[in-house]
Amino acid sequence: MRLTLGYPPLADEARMLNEQTSEPPLDTLEPVSSTAEIVALIDDAKRVYVEESVNRYVVALLRHTRADERLYLGASPRAGIALLRVAKARAISEGREYVLPDDVKAVAEPVLGHRLILGPEARAAGLGPAELIADAVARTPVPV
Repeated sequence: MRLTLGYPPLADEARMLNEQTSEPPLDTLEPVSSTAEIVALIDDAKRVYVEESVNRYVVALLRHTRADERLYLGASPRAGIALLRVAKARAISEGREYVLPDDVKAVAEPVLGHRLILGPEARAAGLGPAELIADAVARTPVPV
C-alpha cells in the first residue's frame, strides 16, 4: 500500500528541521501499542467476514484492470489479497465485522496504484494509476 502525504506546512517543516538537528524525537518516542495488541488486531482483521459476492467484486475489479488496454500490466492475484486485507482493516476501523464494497472502493487506489504498469497510451494521455483505478471502480458492477 502506498500513501502520499505531501509536504508539511512551512512552520511545521521549520520545526522538524530544528527538532531533527538538536534532539531527535525518535530518541524519546514511546510506543502506543504493544506487540501483543498489534497481533490481536491482525487476528481481528483475519476474522472479518467477507461475503462471497464481495470476493467476486474484488476479482472483477482486478480483471477489469487486466483487460484495460491502457495498462501494460493490471492487478495480480496478490494485489487482490492485499486489497481485501486492507478492506478488512478499514471495516474494523469503521466498527464493523464485515466488509462492504465501499471498503474495497475506498482503499483501491492506495493498494493498487503502485502495482499497475501504465501503457504508453495512458502515459501519453497524461493518465495516472489513480484515474485508471477510478475508472475500473466506476465500471465494475457492485454486488447488491
